[in-house]
Amino acid sequence: MSRRRMSPAVVPPAAVSPVTGEIPQITGRHQRRHMALVTGATSGIGLAIAQNLALDHDLVLMARNGSHLDELAAVLSEENGTRVRTCAVDLTDDEAVAKAVTDLRLRSLDILVHSAGVESSAPIASLTPAQWREVLDLDLVAVAHLTSLVLPALRATRGLVVMINSSAGLRTWPGHTLYSAAKAGLKALADGLREEERGVVRVTSIFPGSVDTPMQHRVQAARGGEYRAEDHMSPGSVAAAVRLAADTSLDAVVEDLSIRPAEIL
Repeated sequence: MSRRRMSPAVVPPAAVSPVTGEIPQITGRHQRRHMALVTGATSGIGLAIAQNLALDHDLVLMARNGSHLDELAAVLSEENGTRVRTCAVDLTDDEAVAKAVTDLRLRSLDILVHSAGVESSAPIASLTPAQWREVLDLDLVAVAHLTSLVLPALRATRGLVVMINSSAGLRTWPGHTLYSAAKAGLKALADGLREEERGVVRVTSIFPGSVDTPMQHRVQAARGGEYRAEDHMSPGSVAAAVRLAADTSLDAVVEDLSIRPAEIL
């Protein structure tokens, strides 16, 4: 059956894509508000993604700081009427994450966005085993663990997993080998999950270039260079890329999406 486009005057604002202005394909799931889980939701890219998805999704927000989560939940609920559940948890604590997912009782989940992560800027010669484990644990192992725990809920909706990667996942630079190794591993994780779950769960990797976030401030400080916000994309630009993947109809998937600042100075 062909789909008739409705007049914007009679379409609820949340039914219109904030990116394309199009009305997403109506499926059998239209009777409930979609649910998204976002990690690293209180800062930078994760915060922008949570704000964007709150326009038409109920949310589960994960981060370490419970008070920041509660403040964000209150704002999103007031602005969008979004139902928000918060979960303050250390994603590298396997038992705590497993308990949190059990307590959430997610029977269905439409989108899982992995945005939490930690950077590393140091030459290989100075890195300790503990530093390797710290970055790999949060940026890779924790992602795999949380994904495995919520896969049944994602399968129930033909859901979408979005992994916020980095241009460092596609190439590396001196002093950034550890971070690149973690992100290259994240790409392999996404590629493997996509093939294992093809036709059941969709998987998108997003590879941002430099983004104006607290992480970039720390990276630039480590390099000793001057930080200029205008040299970077806004977090909202990456959130728009997530929205593109989220609004893609269920018969297709955005597999890999690289997004960089329009002007590299």
